[in-house]
Amino acid sequence: MTPMKWFFSFLKKYRKNMILGIILTIVITSLNIVNPYISGMIVDDVITGGQYSLLYPLVGLMLLIVIIRGALRFYYQLVFETASQGVLYDMRDKVYRKLLQEDFSFYNKKRTGDLMSRQTGDMDAIRHFVAYVIYNTLENVLMFAFALVMIFTVNAKLALCMLAVLPFTALCTYMQSREVKPAFKRNRDCFSSLNAFVQENVSGNRVVRAFSKEDYEIEKFSKENDAFRAAQISASNVWKKYVPIFEVLAYSLNIILMLYGGYMVIQGEITLGDLVVVNGYLWMLNNPLRMAGWLVNDIGNFITSVGLRKKETINFAEPSGSSPAENPPGNIMI
Repeated sequence: MTPMKWFFSFLKKYRKNMILGIILTIVITSLNIVNPYISGMIVDDVITGGQYSLLYPLVGLMLLIVIIRGALRFYYQLVFETASQGVLYDMRDKVYRKLLQEDFSFYNKKRTGDLMSRQTGDMDAIRHFVAYVIYNTLENVLMFAFALVMIFTVNAKLALCMLAVLPFTALCTYMQSREVKPAFKRNRDCFSSLNAFVQENVSGNRVVRAFSKEDYEIEKFSKENDAFRAAQISASNVWKKYVPIFEVLAYSLNIILMLYGGYMVIQGEITLGDLVVVNGYLWMLNNPLRMAGWLVNDIGNFITSVGLRKKETINFAEPSGSSPAENPPGNIMI
């Protein structure tokens, strides 16, 4: 069983929650396209067209959409969080039971700090993926697609101009995803090493004091701590390099809209209300571009935490004592 199959074996138990959460995500994202369209109607039909009787019904409808969207958003976040806590509980229970079944040779090879970091930091990264990253990724992809479709219905040329930033975004996403995985792997390895060092020194404190090795152990700890800090900074540098690029790409859409969209209004190709509609959808294009860097980081952290490594595997899905043919390696990897 591969690590991802091992992960999905826990997620499958909460598939009803996940399906419900995904459906609510799609509904909420669909509701996001309503209010910008109504704003355009208010400009063209009420302010410019003089149909003032439409103002209060349109504003009331916008308010109703906001209330429904807010209530559903609270509910689907609760659904995903419930599923994530269930997955976390089941994983920790399964892994702990598996650890109790291992023999002495296993513990001779594995450090306590590695096992502790697997049960704490790595598990929490997996919980964060289920509770936050899944619905955020889906929401941002749908948001971008829906907004682009709606802008195409307003004016195809303006929509094509908005698409100009998409190849750059895809390229940056690909480059960041290639760098972020090894960075998080180094970070996790250094954290495990630091964790193991502290545990061994705390448990062997009497020996250290008996031989007056405090200064020696402090120096060793400083090296481990420095390595962990360097790994953290290295992982942060990946984020620091790409997230500003996503920000620039996102805000470049505002410049495109103001310049080309304003020109089209002056030339009479679109109405002022159409410009307001596109401006209302602009945040639905901006937000996914800004979030791309964060989501790539979170996904990279999840992939590292779930254990996609080539060696030193621990098959937590099967009891100890099985033959290699019966017990293929893979699940969580330490």
